[in-house]
Amino acid sequence: MSRGAERTIDADVGIVGAGPGGMAAALELSRAGLTVAVLDEGSRTGGQIFRQQAEGLAARGRLAEPPSHEEGHHLVHELGEAPVQVVHGATVWDAKPGRLWFERDGASWLLRCQRILLAPGAYDRCIPFPGWTLPGVVTAGAAQVMVRGFGLRPGTRALVAGSGPLLLPTVTALLSAGVEVVEALEAAPRSAMFRALPGVIGNAARLREAAYYLKALLRSGKRLRWGWTVFGVEGDGRVERATIGRLDASGAPIRSTARTIDVDLVCAGFGLVPAVELAALLGCELEWNPLRGGWTTKVDEQQATTVAGVYAAGEIAGIGGAEVAMAQGRLAAAAIVRAVHGRQVAPRTLARARSERRSADAMLRAFPVREGWFALADASTVVCRCEDVSYDKLGKAAAIHGADGRGIKMGCRAGMGPCQGRICGPSLQALACRAVGAPCTGAPMDRPAVQMPVKPVRTATFLDAPQG
Repeated sequence: MSRGAERTIDADVGIVGAGPGGMAAALELSRAGLTVAVLDEGSRTGGQIFRQQAEGLAARGRLAEPPSHEEGHHLVHELGEAPVQVVHGATVWDAKPGRLWFERDGASWLLRCQRILLAPGAYDRCIPFPGWTLPGVVTAGAAQVMVRGFGLRPGTRALVAGSGPLLLPTVTALLSAGVEVVEALEAAPRSAMFRALPGVIGNAARLREAAYYLKALLRSGKRLRWGWTVFGVEGDGRVERATIGRLDASGAPIRSTARTIDVDLVCAGFGLVPAVELAALLGCELEWNPLRGGWTTKVDEQQATTVAGVYAAGEIAGIGGAEVAMAQGRLAAAAIVRAVHGRQVAPRTLARARSERRSADAMLRAFPVREGWFALADASTVVCRCEDVSYDKLGKAAAIHGADGRGIKMGCRAGMGPCQGRICGPSLQALACRAVGAPCTGAPMDRPAVQMPVKPVRTATFLDAPQG
């Protein structure tokens, strides 16, 4: 028996991610008679969007949820009944076509498969501002994990700030957990609401979601402040107060409008960034698409990447939300079934994916990343938490070595810590460009540099990795 043979899984298709796209694809593939193994870092299926509360927690009554979550619960239930192997707590750290190595419970495992579907989701886009590293400042995604995943009440008085569709779900999640939302600030101008309408009208699912959040805000008595954001956070060891104010047309802070509010929780969400590391490691071509989050995995009209046998669905192929992920997951599954059994992809499956993508793009156009956001950081603001690099140090390094990724790393080690730039990376180069007087947005950022391991794992995991 070869080394690690007892820690090897075989399947026709290996899926990374048990979120909307991964679940939808797994069910379609299983119904077609293919063996499927799903690797997911979470403790339960659902991903970030359809997150389930952790097992063993005392039920406090089901939190209020938008209409889309009903379909999510349905997918979770169906997947639980299907002959699909779902491996929870699995951190995929290396990949080759037909092979996925992952760590689980401190042991190294290998999934061997004929085809791979990547659906790992995305990361919160972090925009540094003074005090953002204080305890009590969390991303919008982290706030929803705490509330929906663990039944926690992360604070008593919250400020929610950022931009895009994730803002309102964060507000309603906090309200349902009994947190007072002192202010809800949307960095985009009010005109964005009207520009987003084409992405809502004509799409029944998004229309229901919009109506749900509008009613929730009206019931709470809260209103969204358009063109405002957080300027900075202060506190003795944790968040105690925040400074907020208006933004100009470019998104830069208008300091004369600043005022201070007392809060113990700040939830910041400035959009999402596709998690493309595994795709890059596999050799898939990436393409720059600022509308859809930056670097995305290039796919054809049936979700196939440029590497044979590797497909991608959901945020990794461009930010779009649950509806896009589910439609693309089903389309990718249909394409795999076509490759295996010769069945044609149903026109309605392709049409649904295209329709959802168009709707999502219309929403994204209304909430772009704005140049002025990168003016929130001052000289002492930490811009890389892993290496404790300030904006001042970043600027000096960029002036000497260049504002590209390589120059930044050479000059100050920013982006070289445990997160390998997954958290700070999307903003580091924009901040460096601003420091040297170059445009912060629009031009392509450096292609993400990835290597094995793509996620932090034990050294013993490398040494004990199954061969195959």
